[in-house]
Amino acid sequence: MAIIPVDLLDRIRTLERQVRDLMGSANTRPAMNQIMGGDVVIGDGGRLRVRTGQGDDLLYLGRVQPDRAEGAPQQGLMVRRDDGSLALTVWTGTPDTLPVQPVQILDRKGNVVVADDAVGHGLARPYVPYPLPQPVAADRWESTGSTAWTTLYRGTGIAQHARLYCRIAAESAGKAELRLLANGAPVGPAGDAGGLAFTAVLDVAYDAAVTFEVQARVLTAGDTVRCRPLALYGVQS
Repeated sequence: MAIIPVDLLDRIRTLERQVRDLMGSANTRPAMNQIMGGDVVIGDGGRLRVRTGQGDDLLYLGRVQPDRAEGAPQQGLMVRRDDGSLALTVWTGTPDTLPVQPVQILDRKGNVVVADDAVGHGLARPYVPYPLPQPVAADRWESTGSTAWTTLYRGTGIAQHARLYCRIAAESAGKAELRLLANGAPVGPAGDAGGLAFTAVLDVAYDAAVTFEVQARVLTAGDTVRCRPLALYGVQS
């Protein structure tokens, strides 16, 4: 038998040990539940889903249905309570008619209780009432016989919605007109002796103070018109 040098046998044993170490490392998976640095990127229509033990979604982030026009993906967010009811969405169910995604908070029965306005600005829900304008004069005038526009009520509020709903009751034996002013400019159409009700764009910056005035006038001298504001709400577009 040929004599094998000792140093060659040592090298073979070292190689065998290194191979075993490499094989052990290849079969050892690193921890997958921690991210110590860098970014997590989910692309190409991928989704992040958090589920309950029963397999129901609690959080859904990524591509949602329905798709946009021509199959373009819609990316959104859905958060559910553990009973399965929707709690929060960033999503549009009709991307063809409402392409902008509203942010919505829902109650347990599926009613939208808080939402931003996806067409204009500010809130869509809830409808927040403005303080009803108060009489200008100390003796609480509620009527006028003037043929010129006369302010009977005035009040100040904070604009939170893109549009305004107004309703004013009126009574007059003759012909009369009513109107609403916001910061001195007419809003919506004018009413008549039968009253005024309308929904119109409120051309005021979001969160800005706005002064409302209810004005009235008669068309024939000697007549009298009485009016009273019934509702003044900010509403969605």
